[in-house]
Amino acid sequence: MKKRGSEKISKEPYRGVCDLYPEDMAIQNYIFKKMRETAESFGYEEYNASILEPSELFEAKSGEELANQQTYKFKDKGERNVSMRPEMTPTVVRMIARKKRDLLFPIRFFSIANIFRYERPQKGRLREHWQLNIDIFGIKTTDAEAEIILFAHNVMKNFGAKEEDFEIKINSRKIIKLLLNQLNIQSDENRSSLLKLIDKKGKMKTSEFEEKMKEITKDFKKVLEWLNIKEFQTFVAFLPEE
Repeated sequence: MKKRGSEKISKEPYRGVCDLYPEDMAIQNYIFKKMRETAESFGYEEYNASILEPSELFEAKSGEELANQQTYKFKDKGERNVSMRPEMTPTVVRMIARKKRDLLFPIRFFSIANIFRYERPQKGRLREHWQLNIDIFGIKTTDAEAEIILFAHNVMKNFGAKEEDFEIKINSRKIIKLLLNQLNIQSDENRSSLLKLIDKKGKMKTSEFEEKMKEITKDFKKVLEWLNIKEFQTFVAFLPEE
């Protein structure tokens, strides 16, 4: 391919995204079909929104690193700050808030959205990907959490996976904060840095993770011990009695 008969234009897509030929679309459509069937069987309704949002939405809701370092941002012709969505949660929260008086709670929404993050492309991680999102609004009990876990289990089963083929991991910031209270970390900044580091653990080399952990807390060995626990009852023993 040539531009104006001289300058060559690459045939490759933009780095970190991919072309979907018909055979790829067939696979993607099958995956999305199973996701939709599962979501609808739980009573979830599908929604969508533009990939473009005001940048301040993510700056307020997504945290500094995601909003400023991993988000595609630009100014439009009206000098407005615009971002390509790096996640779906701020968008759906905005949509719910916009029509809160017209909606009947509890609300069960789902989307299969393409999102964009400016980070180094690597195996299994691109700058554009599609993500199944399910959200429940208006339920204050743990029934909502239990439903989300059951939903995740059903999605995998509907793809034909056996029980031994997958595991569901549950994250609780509340429990993590209870554990952090046992460490000698006084500043909110260091606590926040530790939580962000734990979130990145799966993307880092063990040696790099441990070195960064040492920079935050002298009790890094205790944190590593917590993170390496495999049995639930063993983990519970570290929690305070209250």
